[in-house]
Amino acid sequence: MSKTRSSILVISSCGKLKAISHPDQPTCAKLSNKQQREKAKKNFQKMSLEAGNLYTGEQAKFVHKSIEVLRHFCSVEHLILSAGFGLVNEKELLPPYDCSFTNKTKKEIQIMARNLSIPDEVKRIAEENYELVYLALGKDYLTAVGDINIFSASSGLVVHFNTQLETDAKNILSIDQNLIVGRKHDQQIFKPPIGGYIRAKGTLLLNYARDLKKVNKTPKSLTFQEWWDHKKSIL
Repeated sequence: MSKTRSSILVISSCGKLKAISHPDQPTCAKLSNKQQREKAKKNFQKMSLEAGNLYTGEQAKFVHKSIEVLRHFCSVEHLILSAGFGLVNEKELLPPYDCSFTNKTKKEIQIMARNLSIPDEVKRIAEENYELVYLALGKDYLTAVGDINIFSASSGLVVHFNTQLETDAKNILSIDQNLIVGRKHDQQIFKPPIGGYIRAKGTLLLNYARDLKKVNKTPKSLTFQEWWDHKKSIL
């Protein structure tokens, strides 16, 4: 990572809405092991898209926009947590598929995560030194990640959206989406669109990116913690 540019890790979730589909696209049952996943990639090779462009849901769109803005002045790594293929880089080619962690039991999610080597990948990634780890993940996808405390030792600030998770780490910030969803805000607080719960994680990051871009026109910096503390104080 560059020492002169802020380093940010964004992990977002996959989504049901995708830019490509096929009547015979594999489901979770047909992606349960590495051999099946490699077979799916081979069978649909001509249809495959980069993971960063595959998902077309609201959250995916706003996460993508946020990263575009942030990359003007930050070093950003974007990973996507796919229930079909595990934790993948935005540039990795993925075929059409239909698989999600949503509505699975905690035990089912944990079994799927192990089969996808997600815990091992998370452990490896957590050894990197990021100034901000932004987990744009719902409850079920956070369950697949496992213990988010693993990020706290080497990273600056870790942001997530499950207020029920308990941690003693001072650098882990839990954001209550109820503070930003379902109510109207003055333009000075949040720039639209925040929207509903589905896109809230993406649009909150976009708000930060836009404000950070504005601040960086001068020789100042604004960490996410500083930004959020200010926003929260005027809600």
